[in-house]
Amino acid sequence: MKIKTNRNVSCLMVILFILVFSDISQAQKNSAGAGIRFGFGPVLGLYNINPNHAKNPTQKMSALVSFRKEIKSDKSFKNFFLFGFDYFFHGVNFKSYYFKPDSLQLYDKTYPYNYSLIVNELGLPIQFKHSFKKENNSVFSPYIMVGYHLRYLLPGNLLVTQNGNKVKEDNVDLKFRNGLFSNKINSFLSASVGWQKNSINKAKGSFFAELNFRYSLSQYYFEENYAASSLYISSMHLALQLGLKF
Repeated sequence: MKIKTNRNVSCLMVILFILVFSDISQAQKNSAGAGIRFGFGPVLGLYNINPNHAKNPTQKMSALVSFRKEIKSDKSFKNFFLFGFDYFFHGVNFKSYYFKPDSLQLYDKTYPYNYSLIVNELGLPIQFKHSFKKENNSVFSPYIMVGYHLRYLLPGNLLVTQNGNKVKEDNVDLKFRNGLFSNKINSFLSASVGWQKNSINKAKGSFFAELNFRYSLSQYYFEENYAASSLYISSMHLALQLGLKF
């Protein structure tokens, strides 16, 4: 039932984005400064976890796929609003307890089990970009950007091992400690610096490179009978985005 609900919410978010994007794309179709940005790249994560129940958090492989609609906000060709859709997967390894059924839950701070958690999430960003050169007549333009990103947590993938042997593999229900409207919704704040090649006089070949720093506004966690309670995880992320602009 939980997985079915998550899929329904994910589908609704995607449909809403497509409808809004289609409407604005039609309105901006012939407007200079309107564009579509598609990016992909690796992500560096810095994690903290409740030290009373776990230790040694280290990042796993992480990546971000981004899709943006860009709209010119004034006549200077320097200021733009962006909104879109993200798929972000990231992971963390840590050491903690594992309680077998009907066993004594003894918190002796030995942390003998290795946990490997993959976090899957969808994002709806709203960002403001300022270019230092006019994008309608400059081949290259550096820029800065700030943003607010709604996050929706999908089911996570968990593997528990001891001495290299698999103990448990599970799909876990991830939640935010402080939710917005739902315990699966919270947000990032972000700041970015970037550089892009512009399409001048309808020339093709526009692309960009961008460093994006994301700060999470809430810890997240999961609850299972075999795991320690209060496994609250907090994180910050630095993403490199390489992409194309159409």
